[in-house]
Amino acid sequence: MNTKKTLKIVFAVLAVLILALIVFLGMKIFSKLRLPVNILHVAENTLTVSGLSEEYKIFLIADSHISLVDDRDPDVKSKALSRQASFTTNGIPGHQYFKQLLKRAEKDESDIIILGGDIIDSAMYASVDYVYEQTSSLKTPFLYLTGNHDFEYGNEYFSETAYTQYKSRLFEIHGINNYRIAEYDDLVVFSADDENNQISEEALKAYKEVAKKGKPMVVCLHVPLEPKEAGSEFVQACKDIWGASDDGHSRVSIGPEGCYMNETTQEFRNLVLAKDSPVVLVLAGHIHFYRNDALTANTRQIVTGAAYEGNAVEVTLRPPQR
Repeated sequence: MNTKKTLKIVFAVLAVLILALIVFLGMKIFSKLRLPVNILHVAENTLTVSGLSEEYKIFLIADSHISLVDDRDPDVKSKALSRQASFTTNGIPGHQYFKQLLKRAEKDESDIIILGGDIIDSAMYASVDYVYEQTSSLKTPFLYLTGNHDFEYGNEYFSETAYTQYKSRLFEIHGINNYRIAEYDDLVVFSADDENNQISEEALKAYKEVAKKGKPMVVCLHVPLEPKEAGSEFVQACKDIWGASDDGHSRVSIGPEGCYMNETTQEFRNLVLAKDSPVVLVLAGHIHFYRNDALTANTRQIVTGAAYEGNAVEVTLRPPQR
């Protein structure tokens, strides 16, 4: 091999190594940077609630679609990197938005943070570890409910394998039940996992028990409910953005004009939307755009935009003025 050819190979290898080093150092530096405040979009809402004696501030984050992966999950690494690119906005990946939104929630002195599903895009160890690391340092209590992506894995989507092998990876941050409750002196916050657009019998039973207490309730879901009255602007907006199914239904909402409801889910929706329901507010995600709608005369629903775009919702519940 002649000297010139050898030098060209050496220089080419050095160039590749230098480029790799620049990329590595750039990612290290970027990971430590604070995001500019103006790239976060927190929709602030205030709701007056009878029966409260003090204010409560609730911070909702959903759909960050964190897609971090390492060698512990080699079979899904290629898919994960592709998904991470899909959930990167303005050059900023979803996990960085998630981190800064948590900081915003604590800065605003929220009483509770709701992690409303699809926080991670797949149950990969690196993604779960990242969320555990970020939430472990929180001073603010939080409830984590699963969406339709948190424990999917490769082609395992709401399958028996997904439930038995991959959902358990979330137990340290999510808990073992498919519902969670935060109870205060005059308020109950209830969250239920997404069970492929359904509510589980276990969650329904827990909801009924806590609703008997008669306290004002906030219900947190991943997939939003449809308003009680048919033909709502909300359902039309869902179809405009996500398209309609073959039968003309919304693909991304729970109700008669949306996803199929089994008997348990129908009963849950009926109870939440009943005239004597204690539920004053439903919080949800899933659709990736913000909405604030009346479900009934007494119950509102606020849906957050996607966290991978820097979106979140902050709701202040206030007692009536005396």
